[in-house]
Amino acid sequence: GADRAHLALGAPDQLRQRAAWALHQILPIAVIEGFSPETEIWTSYYDIFVRNAFGNYRDVLREVSYNNLMGEWLSFVGNTAVQAGIDRDGRVVYPDENYAREVMQLF
Repeated sequence: GADRAHLALGAPDQLRQRAAWALHQILPIAVIEGFSPETEIWTSYYDIFVRNAFGNYRDVLREVSYNNLMGEWLSFVGNTAVQAGIDRDGRVVYPDENYAREVMQLF
């Protein structure tokens, strides 16, 4: 929150900070139950954008995809199905495609 804003406003690498902020606006994550907004996990998520501000979008998307917060936010944590199958109760289970749909909407 405020620390990132203070850093971004006073940092000598203004172009990098502004590019990181713009990338963060494209791939935002809301507050997730169980994750305090002041924890290090949020800082590490934002650092993806700072680190890749001048890189290519594929690298950004790869790092965001592997990030724990994105896994929780788009419900693909624990999604092991690669094709339809049957769960323990005999119900048909399909892979969760929420993340794929969200990424496709960006393009």
